[in-house]
This record gives sequence, structure tokens and C-alpha cells, in this order.
Amino acid sequence: MLGLIVAVAGFAGYHYWKEFAHPPGKPAPTVDAGAPAKEGREKKKKRRRGAVRVARNDSPAGGQPQGQASGSSRPMPPSPPVMDEPEPIKLSPADLKLVSQGDDLSRPDVIHMGDATDDSGSHELTQDDIDTRFHAKEESILSCISRARPDEETYVPGRVTVKFRIQRTGNVRGVRVEAPAILQKGGVYRCIKGVVGGIRFPPSNSSQVVSYPFSLT
Repeated sequence: MLGLIVAVAGFAGYHYWKEFAHPPGKPAPTVDAGAPAKEGREKKKKRRRGAVRVARNDSPAGGQPQGQASGSSRPMPPSPPVMDEPEPIKLSPADLKLVSQGDDLSRPDVIHMGDATDDSGSHELTQDDIDTRFHAKEESILSCISRARPDEETYVPGRVTVKFRIQRTGNVRGVRVEAPAILQKGGVYRCIKGVVGGIRFPPSNSSQVVSYPFSLT
């Protein structure tokens, strides 16, 4: 009887220990930390950055070589060729020598008999009278000088001097231009004579020769 009681007590104790001391819980979830991280890395690796072609003058130092876009093995289309500027013409001393062309202004003005009774020229021309009418044609004279140059890049040193005689009637009689030979070859005298010859001044009681120099730049 005693042995039976001991056996029952032992079985009950084993049952109690199994149920309460070590209860069968839910299995702890296992976390695979490597899987999501690996998946995130794969997604990040698949995302490619866009590329923008950089202009020739804006390319940073040490950056992507020109002719190939970043992130792409396909070469960029070639840039258009740059045209070299023409070199200025080399002028010789003969080209820069001052040459005078035009009418002889040393001869006195011819006075006709009818002019002696004309009282319209009873005053002397002032410098302001001359300057006002000459400056109105100054842009045209500068255009003549510019067109006579061999090209826009070549520098021609020196000056151009325009001389002309104003008659008592106010008309221009005789024009003379002194300029470097290269400009005379380009027709600077013929052009300036056409401009200055058309200027009309107020009548005066005497003729006079005036001179206007232009410095070449």
C-alpha cells in the first residue's frame, strides 16, 4: 500500500512539474536579420542615378571626362568644331606710311564778279559754325575709315587728317585726305570726299581751309 502511494505521488509530481514548471509555450520567432538588409541593398544597387551633360566651359576639375555621360558607357555626341579666328594681317612699313591724296588746297579761291555785289557773305565763319555742320557728318566719315581697313581684326596705327576749303558761298571746294597707305588703298579718300563735298556752310566774306584729324584706334 505504501509503495502504491509513493508511485501515485511521484506520478503526480512529474505531471505538475511538466505542466507548470516548463509550460509548453509558443516557439520564439526567429528573425533573419540578413534577409531584409540584403533585399534593401539589392534594391539600392538597382536604382541608377540620372546623368546630365555638362557644357564645355562648366566642367568641374577632376570630374567626368568629356565625351561620356556619367553612369553610361555610351559616348556623348561630339561637340561642334570650333572655328579658329583669322590672324590679323601683318602690315609692312610701306602700308603704314602716310600718303596724302586729293585736291591742291594752296590755290586761292576764285572770286566771280557777281560775288562782289552779294551781301549775303558779310560775316566771318566762326569755328562753331564749321564744327556744327562738320560733326553732323562725322559718323559717315568714321564709317569711311572703318570700311577702308583691310579687316576688322587688323590694327592700323596712325591718324587720318581731313582738309577742305570752304568757299565764300559756303560750298566746299577741294578735299584732301592724309592717311596710312593701306587705308588709301582701301578707298578712304574717295569715300570721305563724297561726304565732305556735300556739306553746306553759311556764306561768309572769305574762303578758308579747315583741318580735322582722326586718331586711329
